[in-house]
Amino acid sequence: MLSESNNKTFFKLIQESSQEEMIWMCGYISGLLFYKKKDFKEIKKEEKKITLVYGTETGNAKNLAFDIYEKAKKEKIKIKLISLDQYCLRDLEKEDYFFIVMSTHGEGAPPSSAKSFFDFIHHNKNLFLKNMKYSVLALGDKSYTYFCKAGEDVDKRLYDIGAIRIIPLYKCDVDYENQADKWFSEILNFLKKKNEIYTKKKNKKICGKILKNIILNNKEKGSNKEIHHIEIFVSNKIEYSPGDSIGIFPENPSIERDNIIEYVKKNRKKEFEEYKYEEKNKISSLLKKKFNILFLSENFLKKYSFLSEKKNIFLKKKWKLIDLLIKFPMRNEYSLKDLIKIIEPIKPRLYSISSSPKAHENVIHITVSRHRFQLNGKTVYGHCSDFLSKLKIGDELSFFIYKNKIFKLPNSDKNIILIGPGTGIAPFRSFLYEREATKATGKNWLFFGDQHFDTDFLYKTEILNWKKKGILYRVILSFSRDQEKKIYVQDKIWINRIKFFSWIKNGAYVYVCGNKIPMSVDVEKMIYRIIEEVGKCNSKLFIKKMKKEGKYLKDVY
Repeated sequence: MLSESNNKTFFKLIQESSQEEMIWMCGYISGLLFYKKKDFKEIKKEEKKITLVYGTETGNAKNLAFDIYEKAKKEKIKIKLISLDQYCLRDLEKEDYFFIVMSTHGEGAPPSSAKSFFDFIHHNKNLFLKNMKYSVLALGDKSYTYFCKAGEDVDKRLYDIGAIRIIPLYKCDVDYENQADKWFSEILNFLKKKNEIYTKKKNKKICGKILKNIILNNKEKGSNKEIHHIEIFVSNKIEYSPGDSIGIFPENPSIERDNIIEYVKKNRKKEFEEYKYEEKNKISSLLKKKFNILFLSENFLKKYSFLSEKKNIFLKKKWKLIDLLIKFPMRNEYSLKDLIKIIEPIKPRLYSISSSPKAHENVIHITVSRHRFQLNGKTVYGHCSDFLSKLKIGDELSFFIYKNKIFKLPNSDKNIILIGPGTGIAPFRSFLYEREATKATGKNWLFFGDQHFDTDFLYKTEILNWKKKGILYRVILSFSRDQEKKIYVQDKIWINRIKFFSWIKNGAYVYVCGNKIPMSVDVEKMIYRIIEEVGKCNSKLFIKKMKKEGKYLKDVY
């Protein structure tokens, strides 16, 4: 109970406070009580800070921010909501995730409640937001010349001073509800995905040994692709389901590590000696397994420009760290520790598992395309796919299981349509082995395609055997370059449109895996067309119903 004087003060404060101020007070008090229960070590382990701010003139941005805040609470997201005119600008450098709802006033100006914030980020030359991940939802009116200009300016400025844009700028007209919902959905998906990846990374890594690493393409007959089938043996039982992936942290090539070490030895000898004898931070170990030194991100380049003697770094060019150090050396007042603070870690790459836990005990299979592309006039290879392609029998490999909670097989009596050109076949190989092992009664229809039948028919023997044994009820193949006019899987879907629509009308599950652009887009357009022209149905409503029932699933990249 409160004392009489405190009781009067408390109720007077409640009566005179706005809803927004009461929410802030609740959060502040909760925070005080929460932290009193924890010692300093526990506080350090707290979740990343998520803040939602708004700048409003007429109240629309405020109302929308409150709606988003309520939705976030329902999703169990711990988020702080505050108006920009009450926000402590000194806290910007401490923010982890910062989401902004910003209206535009008059001729492209920020609303009065956001003026101080707007001026602070634009005129503070020493502001460097290296920790912040952000996104902006801009409100405006298309009838005005400077539509959403204030939001655009904030989005660009945060990016320019080092913050990481995790969701592209969304611009909303007067009817902003749909766009705002999409923006929040993207944020929600991002936060959930980050949480899942973080959880997987924190799990104990699984250590395995390479049993097999073979190229599936027929190089002798002229295939220009290099797709590897890799088998990994693990001594203990592995817990995974068809549809899951494994996460791999690739190691950096020795030649790239050696070049950086030689550069540091020559140009920063004293600092190199310090790191050399600190076993935990031994520079060679960090360069091998921890630091991303290839294909540096634009965000890293912007941060590095603060350390460099020269500011005119070509941000759109893809840099390796050694080339950057030589072309744009660091200023003398900055040390290796300053560089290490901004260097980004190697991110895990996910590969769909192409084996089945029922059929392949203690072994995991993956299907890896060694990605090749041109960079600055030279042929280079993707970091992880190149690393995996060079693994030999007996080599050790660490990985973690990434659970895909959505891309799963239905009940064993349900029919499924699998659309997986190229390496998109990987999870479907897992599906089919699983259905064969469990004697599933549902029918399986596979669409597979690539460039040439003779050189690029991945898992040809297995697929034809499944067809012969009846595991595959139907197999439709499409090899785009075996004839003058290119024919893709979506073209074969159209040829089989009557049967295809009959299957989905009667409840078949559709799975799509492979390249997002253009494959999955073209396939989806074709499915919409079949629903409209063959089924005489509203395709948007039909697909929406399928997605809601979990009968239209994609795993695209």
